Amino acid sequence: MQDMPLLIFTLCMQGAIGAMLWAVIMRLKDSKAPLYKRNTLVALVLSGIGIVASLLHLGQPLLALTSLLNLSTSWLSREILFSGGFFGLLLVYWWLERGEKAAGARSALSYLTVLVGLGAIYTMGRLYMEGIMPAWQSSYTMISFYATAIILGGIIFYLTSSVKEEPALPIDLILLAVAMIQAAFMPGYMANLASSATMAGQESMTLMAGSEMVLGLSWLCLLGGLLLFTLTQRSKLAKQSSILYLAVAVIFLGEIASRYIFYASGIPIGFGL
Repeated sequence: MQDMPLLIFTLCMQGAIGAMLWAVIMRLKDSKAPLYKRNTLVALVLSGIGIVASLLHLGQPLLALTSLLNLSTSWLSREILFSGGFFGLLLVYWWLERGEKAAGARSALSYLTVLVGLGAIYTMGRLYMEGIMPAWQSSYTMISFYATAIILGGIIFYLTSSVKEEPALPIDLILLAVAMIQAAFMPGYMANLASSATMAGQESMTLMAGSEMVLGLSWLCLLGGLLLFTLTQRSKLAKQSSILYLAVAVIFLGEIASRYIFYASGIPIGFGL
């Protein structure tokens, strides 16, 4: 699959941004919350992997910086700026947090890092929405990108932090609610795609209908995995780590399958001419 680098880039970056978002929210909720050093390190590694993957997708990776000259007109330029900015800010934040230095500056930097990260997700969404693929020219693209950040970020934060005993917020229920909200937008998205006036849109819908097994599997894994994750927090399964990790693996599989379908459905306008 030629879009594999982009799949890795978007999932890794969105997961990293989401993980930092959860860390900031938890600190706002509990001012005495500990430093989430492992969460920050994992987010830094994931964002680094994402950036490397995005560069591999370019024909000439070393020319990526030249695209920054088109910030006023290009969403690709803005995506590179915000994604690179997030990684750079996160690197500085990790260094400060690692040495437990400059608490005030570190706190302010965490907010700025998350804001830039959320901006990076927005630029990713706009880049795809303003392209020539009818399957991507929908607000559902933006919804799914932010939902992925919240869900994957929440799972990463939960696994790497010390909130397992008494979390300040019900992470499991919030993640399940986000996935259900995303799922509620799916029928409308598919209906709009089915009524598309372009051949590319019709072909994208046909492709998705033909991939109903993969599409169904992605939602089954995502919702089923999140439900299982919720059960590990609120039932007799709470102390069974094997069930927890099974739930996490299923959730990640669902997100990967969903993103695979996203790229596979990208058929450009003009297809068949």
